[in-house]
Amino acid sequence: MRVLAVLSVVLGHITHQGPLAHPELNDYPVRITAQFGAAILMVVSAFFVCQTIRRGGTGRWMWKKTARLLPPYLVAVVVTYFVMRGADAAFNGQGFGGGWWDTLFGPTRDGVAWASSWYVPVGWDLLVNLTMIQGWHAGFIWLDGSYWTLPVQLMVFAGAALLWSRTRWFRSPHAARHAKLLLWAMTLVPLVLRFWVVGVNNPSPWAFSLVFGFGLHRLHAFAAGIAVWLWSRDRMSTPHLALLLAAAVAAQDLHLYPFHVALPTDPARLPSDIGFAVALVLVCAAAKGPDWTFLRPAAPAIGWLAGISYGVYLLHQELGYILAKALQLAGVPGWARLPLVLGAAIGAGWLLTKLVERPAHRWLTTPRVTAPPPRTAPDDLVGEEPNGPAPVSVGGSS
Repeated sequence: MRVLAVLSVVLGHITHQGPLAHPELNDYPVRITAQFGAAILMVVSAFFVCQTIRRGGTGRWMWKKTARLLPPYLVAVVVTYFVMRGADAAFNGQGFGGGWWDTLFGPTRDGVAWASSWYVPVGWDLLVNLTMIQGWHAGFIWLDGSYWTLPVQLMVFAGAALLWSRTRWFRSPHAARHAKLLLWAMTLVPLVLRFWVVGVNNPSPWAFSLVFGFGLHRLHAFAAGIAVWLWSRDRMSTPHLALLLAAAVAAQDLHLYPFHVALPTDPARLPSDIGFAVALVLVCAAAKGPDWTFLRPAAPAIGWLAGISYGVYLLHQELGYILAKALQLAGVPGWARLPLVLGAAIGAGWLLTKLVERPAHRWLTTPRVTAPPPRTAPDDLVGEEPNGPAPVSVGGSS
């Protein structure tokens, strides 16, 4: 399901979002408009939060999550910034000042950041994206549109850790009831806040920060994942699950298309709703149904893609647009660009996983074991076996 979700995100960005942002790229043989992959990634993430948070200390659990997600993100931001800066300026025919600071972080020589649809970022944009505060002000630029998931996930992980370690709501005899109330609150409260308290057209900075800074527009996806986990453990009935998942689909629709709530006028709206609903059913089947043995021959490839999916997600969008533009300038048609950009995204994701994500996670989460100092015999026992217990070797049990 993670592979399916990531591929839907990548193909949707290449064939649909890319041409929307840069109309000259609108010559692909297909156009995948359904937008549900990122939400399904959050559903799966929430499911495994429930699966793993009960094992050991929550502080250690949170640290392992952060160690997995943050280092590749920071590297992806830096790489994307410098590639965007050089490539977008070249697409626009722009240059930079003579000093190294102006070349790396300053505005273009003409002072125009939006000379075309290819935005030339500056040092402030790099700082905003490294600190993950893009969702807190409408004026902040996302270097890559996919980055929005990381701060939302980290906030949800931190909230889950606090709820599990600091409250007794989910350890009491009424834990399942408390969890169900929480899920409905995660689904309905953001809708009330966004469409009733805040209002869709509210331009106030505080309103933008409330909805997008705290990720309220995506909490329903995490609620769906927790609900699937409860149902798979027979702690939620099937009718209750169906009702909550239907509410999650409705919330997804309203949050994605708040200006088209009367009729499905957006061509991506209906495919997105159907795709999200079907994917939720598949998640339920994977969580509680029989094993999908028909996929066994493809298991090695699926496992490999799942293992690099986070890296693919981080590097495919803005860098993919830039690669598509460069290939177009080289005369490569859309039907040939599509597999090239997709293959490049997979290759870049593999490199980020192999060179950054896995080594950084291993280094940050491996306990530091210090070897004990060598034992020396007292002067009066030189040449004799010293008394006392033998030293414990590094890595042994004590």
